[in-house]
Amino acid sequence: MKSDKEKIFENHIASYLTDKHHYTSLSAADCTDTDFHFIASHLLDFIKDTQLAKYEKLQENYGADADREILEALKTELERKPLWVIIRNTLSVRGIAFDLYYPKPRSNNSQTSFDNYNKNKFSFKQQYHFSSDTSQSIDLVLFLNGLPIITIELKHEDEGQNVYDAVEQYNIRPQENQIFTLPFLHIAADTSEVKIATNPFSEHNFIPFNQGLTNKEENQGEYPIEFLYKDVLSKDWVLEYISFFLLYIPANQKITDDGILLVEPERTIFPRYHQLRSNHRLAQNISSHFEAENTLGLKYLINHSAGSGKTLTISWLTDRLDSLYSESNHKIFDMVIVLTDRKSLDKNIKDELAHFVHLNNKIGLAKDSDKLKGFIRQRKSIVVSTIQKFSYIQEIIQEDEGLKQLRIAFIIDEAHRSQDGKMASNVKAIFTNPEQPDNEELPTDEDEIINEAKKVNITNQVLIAFTATPIQTTVDYFGQPLDEYTEDEAIKEGYILDVANNIISYQTLYHLKSKTIIPDDEMYPAGVVHKALREVAFRDPELIQYKSEVILKYFEDKVKDTLNGRGKAMVVTSSRPAGLLYFEALKEKIAKRNLPYKVLFAFSDFTDEKGTEIKEETLNELTTTHAGKKIEDVFDENDDYRIIVVANKFQTGFNQPKLVSMFLDKPVRGVNAVQTLSRLNRKTYGKDTTMVVDFTNSVQNIFDAFRRYRTGSRFEPQEPNPQALEDRYNEFLSFKIFDEGEIIHYTELIKEATSDPAKDADLMALSNDYRNKFRELITEKEAQKDIVNFLNRFVGDFYFTSLFFQLPTKIIRFALFAELIADKLFKKGSASSLKDHLKNLLVEKSTVRYRGVITSTTVNEPPPPPRGGTGGGRTEPPRASIPEVMDDLRNVFQITDEEALLINEVIENVMQDDGIVTLIINNIDNRLFLESYRNTLKQRIVNYYLDHNWDERLIEGPYVSPGGIIEYIVQAVFRLCRSKAA
Repeated sequence: MKSDKEKIFENHIASYLTDKHHYTSLSAADCTDTDFHFIASHLLDFIKDTQLAKYEKLQENYGADADREILEALKTELERKPLWVIIRNTLSVRGIAFDLYYPKPRSNNSQTSFDNYNKNKFSFKQQYHFSSDTSQSIDLVLFLNGLPIITIELKHEDEGQNVYDAVEQYNIRPQENQIFTLPFLHIAADTSEVKIATNPFSEHNFIPFNQGLTNKEENQGEYPIEFLYKDVLSKDWVLEYISFFLLYIPANQKITDDGILLVEPERTIFPRYHQLRSNHRLAQNISSHFEAENTLGLKYLINHSAGSGKTLTISWLTDRLDSLYSESNHKIFDMVIVLTDRKSLDKNIKDELAHFVHLNNKIGLAKDSDKLKGFIRQRKSIVVSTIQKFSYIQEIIQEDEGLKQLRIAFIIDEAHRSQDGKMASNVKAIFTNPEQPDNEELPTDEDEIINEAKKVNITNQVLIAFTATPIQTTVDYFGQPLDEYTEDEAIKEGYILDVANNIISYQTLYHLKSKTIIPDDEMYPAGVVHKALREVAFRDPELIQYKSEVILKYFEDKVKDTLNGRGKAMVVTSSRPAGLLYFEALKEKIAKRNLPYKVLFAFSDFTDEKGTEIKEETLNELTTTHAGKKIEDVFDENDDYRIIVVANKFQTGFNQPKLVSMFLDKPVRGVNAVQTLSRLNRKTYGKDTTMVVDFTNSVQNIFDAFRRYRTGSRFEPQEPNPQALEDRYNEFLSFKIFDEGEIIHYTELIKEATSDPAKDADLMALSNDYRNKFRELITEKEAQKDIVNFLNRFVGDFYFTSLFFQLPTKIIRFALFAELIADKLFKKGSASSLKDHLKNLLVEKSTVRYRGVITSTTVNEPPPPPRGGTGGGRTEPPRASIPEVMDDLRNVFQITDEEALLINEVIENVMQDDGIVTLIINNIDNRLFLESYRNTLKQRIVNYYLDHNWDERLIEGPYVSPGGIIEYIVQAVFRLCRSKAA
């Protein structure tokens, strides 16, 4: 017997539309127009019912032809504009503007507007026969005031067909029939999956439109795609599409460097489901809270992956918040401020907001501080600026009583847009000297915004942060994401490619040597020193020449012919000076071999070590050859340029679908690794895979980074514990370095020294005395660093905990003491002295080894749970001397198999000594004990080498130097004991 399940499915949706949404079901007699598919009687009745005076005015001049004039004017206008644009903007008939629908009013100011809104007539026709030439029909067609707006093709999976069959059905329909061009939305659905298109004539145009990777019904007796007919087709949502969400992108023409005219046809953009969902959730949450509390002070986190259309989501949200009213008819926001990075301000956000033509006079793009201040003082409705201006904006607001009363929404694009993570911000705090090591484009990360937000009263503000890679600090401050669209969804729905599937891995090995003795008494942030030392190797001309050969070989073999000869590659370098060397090496090799492509170098202008100013515009001939175009536009439009070299530029927000390969010669980890490789993930026709060649990193670390963020936030907000601060304060006193009286004396002198020069001198003298006392009592350098790190961690956790609790005076006093004395206990090296020392370093020997193609087996597995801790606290990086870090880097050289066996034997021998293991386990959380016991354990290991006649190892630098193999064994023993203790 023939199954009727598809018909049952169709009837179920039709019944829902009539019973729940109060649509009118049309008969065949209502649908006689097979040219334009108007239900003319509905349209004319709507106009007469809502705009009778205008209709009568038209009738005065045209009498019985008034109806025909309206219909003919509409048909004529359709030759120039999409139907939905005409519906949104009114129809002009002989100089009289007629509304073809009424949106739901955003405020209750006008009863007439509400009455007209309620007169909108929604209807549908099942099995709509769209042509007299065929018996074919569309399962459902939806009409608004007699105008076709949505078509739906349905399939039932139990009948052996699914959503892809529905898409194919659209693809083979006659393109000349206007039922497939007039509606703004075409829906293909089966019982569990939905796809949508604004242009239904290509399978490629249909995109997934689902709640997540799986759909789930909310109510018993409904299909898994209940959300479609319950929400998406509801009257208010449909009216919102027309009045708010739909975007018209007019046809565009541009001329490339080669003089080729590129024509982009007009198109309509309809939001994806997660964009609708997040917009509704935020608006409803904010308005409900404001209605109940008459205040704001809200923080939201939106976790949307790369490939989510985040810039458009932000643009829609900006529009929504600008006109958001409470139920009691109060406009909620006086201003909406969008904060993004510089590149997005110049292009992404700017370009997308330009499509919201009704906002043109409301938006202020603030590229400098003066404009920003002016816009805020003018109460500009929408202001777009950079993330780095957040604290400046807060200063402007807090200085003016009138501005402090304004209700402001902050939308933060990428909650941590950071190139070098926390280290970037810490460098700024540690080195005030501008001559610091290369730190190109280090925008403020999420910690900076969070720290600034902590300082101000946000009772009248709402902070909405977007991120693709949520971290613990962000979740602690903003809470769990209100809405999530994960990278896993984006990949499986086909919006982006999986760039972390496999990586071609090389290992760069090098040995640094200093021509002079480097002083051991100057301490620097370890991360800064590591980076600076790596730069010595990463800028080595011989290494770069060799790697450039590898790059060109892979490009010739694997990239050159991709995308019909248009595939492009990016070389990611560790710094601008290194990038310049790569650019010059690649350019020279390409020219010498007469290869048919060119290279660009994208960077922020800088001055090299010789004092020469290096400009992106000059180096790439942007003005002389490319008419002043931006470098990303030249790279996009001119396919002669196949390779682009970068350092930190285009870290995020770089949308180049033709990028198919990346050569990575820069250390990346965590969020930074995800952001860097994600430059490759944009899709385009013919691009179904990518290639990453890595010269530097642990490939497994990269896989792990993607694994952490692929399925959304893994963090839970962590409540701060004030008792933990009390415990750590008492722990510090137990060290017997400074007592409570000394702490009080120091903090009182701090207050007096701010205005009294004599007291300031006394403070400096006291700081010197405290430093000497500290060094006399704590002689081991590692133990000294451990205590300084203890103080810095206390300060970070204090600031976070103080957001939630009123803390005792002694804790507040100790936090002030800890913050200031920590910097005094070491003589801090300056950026200039660090650079001077680095001048004496050279690469003594180096090599680049091929590791092979490494395929991830874990990147799609659930991530491990995050580590515990109070979170939220910023800590200064541990300090280390240059010799310590240099010796640590010598271990980049691989050891032989024989050496590995010996090291393993030593570790096993120590771990078999129950006395040692028990002693360490019993003191595993006593940092001072572990540091003091380190030398004892080190001597035990040395003795083992001597007892087994391996003493020749002990004269080799990599073994006995600070940070060498012996110390590695000590650390391994500590880690193994900690595992046993757990």
